[in-house]
Amino acid sequence: ILDEFQRIALANPEIKFSLVQNEQETYALPVEKLGKRIVDLFGKTYREQLAACEENTNYVSIKGYVGRPEYAKKTRGEQFFFVNNRFIKNSYLNHAVMTAYERLLGDGAFPFYVLFLSIDPAHIDINVHPTKIEVRFRDSRAVHQAVRHALENALAAPRSQNLSDDAGET
Repeated sequence: ILDEFQRIALANPEIKFSLVQNEQETYALPVEKLGKRIVDLFGKTYREQLAACEENTNYVSIKGYVGRPEYAKKTRGEQFFFVNNRFIKNSYLNHAVMTAYERLLGDGAFPFYVLFLSIDPAHIDINVHPTKIEVRFRDSRAVHQAVRHALENALAAPRSQNLSDDAGET
């Protein structure tokens, strides 16, 4: 339930959410921008590690945040792709992310990311899996290249472009 809550809350920062577990309010998320929603969901330490990520091509637009390499974890849990605001899993896109981090991470380390891809629905097939959690892109290479390029740019950007106390509204 928590995993699904996080996915829905990330995809919809413009909506207020709360989660109650065993009669205890675990989350009370106000309407906010994506960067602040990430910090509210995963903790204040994420404020320092986030790098804004953006790329626009004729085929796909990418927006979101990636974690700085020094904050990578030993588990894959905090990796989120959304296509047209729908959470997906895609090993080829994960490969693009890992390629961007290739020389920056040690073995067995996995970066944090929340990436939103906007693409013409005619260029994707969502009927790959019954749960609709997997998609197929008409031009997978173009999407892979855009994701990799977006991450490389985000990771090369000066730290001043990170989510900071003043930029909590990113």
